[in-house]
Amino acid sequence: MRIDIDEPMAAELFWEGMREVAAGAARHQDDDLYRAIVKIGRDALAQGSELVPQCGLFLQCPVCEAVAGQRCINVPGNPLSDDVLHPERVELAEMALRGDAPLPPPLRDE
Repeated sequence: MRIDIDEPMAAELFWEGMREVAAGAARHQDDDLYRAIVKIGRDALAQGSELVPQCGLFLQCPVCEAVAGQRCINVPGNPLSDDVLHPERVELAEMALRGDAPLPPPLRDE
């Protein structure tokens, strides 16, 4: 299999694969796999990969507490509308993957 990193959809395909791994981590409740996803994501960003909004799937939602790999659910005062993830989760994930915010539990090394 040949991978073309200049392919216009390369970033989306990379993050799609990461979402599939996150779904597996959620199925098995594997915190080590979540940590690995974050490390890989940070390395990809350091190498110039662009972040996609769906990266919020890699962390627990601060609004509805959906675990990594799970979609958000509607909660009183925070409806989803047509979104799959709460905006707060997307923002948290972007900041955490860039290193601008600490990882939330259970991923934070304490």
